[in-house]
Order: sequence, then structure tokens, then C-alpha cells
Amino acid sequence: MKKSQAFLLCSIVIGLNLFSFPISAQIRPSRTWLTDVVRMRGAEGVSPSLLGGAEIQRSSGSLGGEQAWQFRTHVQAEVYRFTDSTRDVQLTTSIEAHQELTANPLNDISFNPRAMRWEEFFWFHIGLPDVSLRAGFVHRCKHDIDNLGGADEYNPTSPLLAEQRTIILTGPTIAASLAPLTGSAGTFTLAGGLEYFLNSSDNRTPRSFNATWNAMQGAGWLRAQHTYSLTNVLALSASAYIALPWWSARDASDGALPYEARAELCLTARGSASQIDLAFAAERMFDEVAFAVPQQTSFMGLCVRFRP
Repeated sequence: MKKSQAFLLCSIVIGLNLFSFPISAQIRPSRTWLTDVVRMRGAEGVSPSLLGGAEIQRSSGSLGGEQAWQFRTHVQAEVYRFTDSTRDVQLTTSIEAHQELTANPLNDISFNPRAMRWEEFFWFHIGLPDVSLRAGFVHRCKHDIDNLGGADEYNPTSPLLAEQRTIILTGPTIAASLAPLTGSAGTFTLAGGLEYFLNSSDNRTPRSFNATWNAMQGAGWLRAQHTYSLTNVLALSASAYIALPWWSARDASDGALPYEARAELCLTARGSASQIDLAFAAERMFDEVAFAVPQQTSFMGLCVRFRP
């Protein structure tokens, strides 16, 4: 079997297997973003590149309609590059910021913002011929929006106290990306990483001790994508993302494996400066974090994405 045929088959198997398991996505706005900035051509010095993207997704089937709308933005800036593009080993640094707004349709305009998810990274990158390595620090959090409008949200004895949940995960992280494999069947990319949380907080009002994230210690993740060019402008792609968190201890739960993931089938139109994706996505959450008490949810959606 040719190498191009092998990695195409691998991509198809990954995608089919992902759709056959529970699929979920937690508070990771970066789950739809995959770049390898150290492989970009750039000059040595301060801030040689700046990348950005945005996404709009309309979903159906989620618990309570909480994931009816998803809006994501992405910004990635190189801070300082230590080498120019002629070196065999590339060294650079970057900062990433990802945000996601989720909204349900439960108001008079069918758009009720419920939560914001933030994710920030600082990375140090090493680019080698066959692999890119990076190490850094991640801060990830989720905060509520419109459900904070209770009668007296600062009074813990108020009978009309609004329901709130705040999640914070912070700590060091490492990741690696293989050099893209390109053949007659298209291009295959694969990346993965590990996170270790020095701080993990899951604060809820009303208080709930059901499957708290306070003891979450870290997570591992993997993302694969296969892209096949139809023309100079159009391309088809399939991508799969999965992450598995681990805890020092877990409280009572429904016993489901607490992993998160996302699968996409995508049609891409490529321009001179950016790309436009029209993607069909499937997701399932082991914990719909819009609620104070963890509950499972699953949904499908149509996503429009603008990316470099």
C-alpha cells in the first residue's frame, strides 16, 4: 500500500471511529484551531506574523438548546522569532487567544447569550524537519452571562439567586505536530499534547458536589485532519479532535468516560489571503457546563469558519 493511500485510510478510520463513540466538547475554544506557526516562513525578530480567524455555528439537539449558537474567535501572534526561514532548526515564541460565546434560543429574539469560554496560551516552539515541538502555559475558563441577572446575585440567602458556574483550569502544557504528509490522496496532519493543571476550580451557585472539576489534574488531546484538493480553490476535509481529562479523585457521576471530542466534514474555498469553511459538525458533552449540575448533551451543527 502506498503511503498516500495508507494515511487516507487512517483518516477515514479515525473519522468513522469517532462518530461511533460518544462525542463531546467542553470549554476548549481552540478545538477547531490547528496551526503550526514555527513552520511558517518568517524573518528573525519581533512579531513576524499575526493570524486570526472566526466561526459561527448553528446547532440543534442540545440539552435545553444551550448550544444553539456558538461564536468563536481566534488570534495567534508570534512574539519573537529567533531564526529566519533558512535554518534547519526553527525557534520562535507565540501567544494564542481563543474565545467562544454560546447562546440558547430562549428569549424573544431567539438569541440568549449564556456563557463565555476563554483560552490563552504562551508557547515556545522548536521546529525540526519531521516534527514541531512546543512547551508553554495555558489558562482556560468559563463564565456565565445572562443567567447572572437574578434578583440579588450577591446575597447568598436570596430565594431568587441566579444559577451560576465558573470553571478555571491553569497550568503548563506541551504539544507536538508532525510535519504534514502530502501525497496524491491529499494532506494529512496530526497533533497532540498534554496539560497539567496547577489550579482547577469549579465554583457553583447553588452549590453542587456532583462530579466536580476541582480535582481535575490534567488532560491529553489529539487532533487529526485529512484534506483533499478538488481544484485550486476548493477542498474537502475531515477532522477529528479528542481529549481525555483525568482527576486525582472523582465524585459521584453517571459513570460515563469523561472525554471530549469533535468531528467535522468540511468544504473549503481557498482565497489568496484566507480560507472559508462550511463544516458539518457533531459533538457530545459529558458535562453541559451551562448548568450548575452536570448533565450530558449531544448535538449537530452547521459551521461557517474564516481562517488563515
